[in-house]
Amino acid sequence: MICRRQVVDIQEQMDTFNQFNVRIVVIGNGFPNFIEGFRNDTGYSGDLYTDPSLKSYQLLNFKNSVKSLLGFKTIKSAVHALSTGYLQKGIQGDALQQGGVVVIDSAGEPVYFYANSEAGDHAPLNDIIQACNISV
Repeated sequence: MICRRQVVDIQEQMDTFNQFNVRIVVIGNGFPNFIEGFRNDTGYSGDLYTDPSLKSYQLLNFKNSVKSLLGFKTIKSAVHALSTGYLQKGIQGDALQQGGVVVIDSAGEPVYFYANSEAGDHAPLNDIIQACNISV
């Protein structure tokens, strides 16, 4: 539910990203049959992939642990997600797997990296926008 809330926040800025020719790619870790439901729940219109093997997460050294579900940010973000209508409808992937954000420039070089420390710890949207060289 928490990652869905983050994707909704990104979707709300898609017109801005599109205006500046920024391609947003979301990679989840559930099975492919969950993609349509995820897209319906979030309204996300960008590229959407899934990696149930978690190899991309491992390559980026994103956390995978029970401890990452027990922090204050997790509780705060869960309450926010619930209050905005994002209910946990069942686990659709590895619930312990944390994600993050990588911004790659047009030359293929990473210019921004953020690894979530716990569920609900997301890269600030303004930081992502700034890393994309977008002025709003």
